[in-house]
Amino acid sequence: MNHERADSENRPVPPGPEAGDPAAGDAADNPLIRRFQVSMPADEMAREIDRLAEETSHKIKMPGFRQGKVPVDVVKKVHQQALRDEIIQKSVGKLAFAHIERERMAIAGEPYVEKLDDLGRDGFQADIAVEILPQVELPDLGRLQVEIPAAALKEEVFDEPRQIERVLEANKRSLPVQDRPIAAGDLVLLTVQSTETASTRKWPRQETYFMMNEENTAEIAGLFAALLGKKPAETFSLKATYPADAVKKAWAGKEIEHQVAIKAVYEMKKPELDEEFLKSLGLKSAEEFKIKLQEEFRHHQEHRRQEAVMAGIFETLLSECRFPVPRSLQEQEAARRLSENRQPLRFKDDEEKAKFKEQLFAQAEKSIRLSLILDKVRDEFQIHVGDADLEKEYAHLAQHHQVSEKEIRKYYSEEKKAAELKDHLLQGKVNEFLREKIKVKEV
Repeated sequence: MNHERADSENRPVPPGPEAGDPAAGDAADNPLIRRFQVSMPADEMAREIDRLAEETSHKIKMPGFRQGKVPVDVVKKVHQQALRDEIIQKSVGKLAFAHIERERMAIAGEPYVEKLDDLGRDGFQADIAVEILPQVELPDLGRLQVEIPAAALKEEVFDEPRQIERVLEANKRSLPVQDRPIAAGDLVLLTVQSTETASTRKWPRQETYFMMNEENTAEIAGLFAALLGKKPAETFSLKATYPADAVKKAWAGKEIEHQVAIKAVYEMKKPELDEEFLKSLGLKSAEEFKIKLQEEFRHHQEHRRQEAVMAGIFETLLSECRFPVPRSLQEQEAARRLSENRQPLRFKDDEEKAKFKEQLFAQAEKSIRLSLILDKVRDEFQIHVGDADLEKEYAHLAQHHQVSEKEIRKYYSEEKKAAELKDHLLQGKVNEFLREKIKVKEV
């Protein structure tokens, strides 16, 4: 997990939370908050203002002077307060990060200004607060024992027909429908023109796909029932009065008429287990397909077992390691989880909303806590990913995807993808280390 680093760069430091802000109370009670003071004496501030005025004089436009020829003294006289404010703003950040670097603080979030005093001729001083990472103490891993229910580790019996059906279902193709009515499971391409009946307000005509699934939550109410049994090229009108919590907010509480035209209908059809399908998978025969299917099934079973074991190990580590979790990291994780949610959030009342928020922050807290524990394991036992690990993974990926190692290396030559691969391998090595150190008992 990537946490904030103390870089002494020229970043602005924001003001702290105001009184009444929930974060203000958190800061007061937060054991991870560290406070310090930064300042700049008058003579140093005067030098910084002179330097900035000199830079500004070459860029600024002023009546009576050519651009770049404004005297420095004039710039200082006219823009005295603006120059002073800019120096203070930039200097606070620079001094704060320099202090953090000097004190080797492992910070969890950005520092912020709790109080700023412009002392005029005496320079300025600022009270800074920053949240640091907690000290994580690991238990003796060798004495830990994790009990895993036997049911979670039990392997399923390989069912060849079922596994073949699963692969065929996953490879369904959309084929045009011409000679039958629309049925459940079809994919329908529509054009829709929507009008508010009370005001004749129209929304732009749009083209949209609709999957014929009765549970499908569509913007247009009753669309599944209206389409069922109709044929390609048909048009129809559909009226609906929308509730206050309608998917499309602009329709909430209004009666809307939809003019719908069916442009095309597709059925999702499973492929045949024939030579063409096998070739699309890069396989030569049905026998080779079945062998590969068994290999993937065994791999999936082993993966499921390892997940159950790691889940037990993680829960044990979480119960053994107690420390305060940085609020800033918790908030970042909660925001990340919210951003991954593709469905709009709707709550029946404030109580339900508060419960959701509580659960979200509890999940975020657990995720951050586990991440900090695993970081500590990695650092304390010096677990890292080296060139040999990468070479081994390149060979494995090339064999698994049936491509050359050259292609794999080219794919991971991009910095972001290379970093993701290293993180994946590092997590795997940490997990393997924990499985070796911690006793696992099947119950």
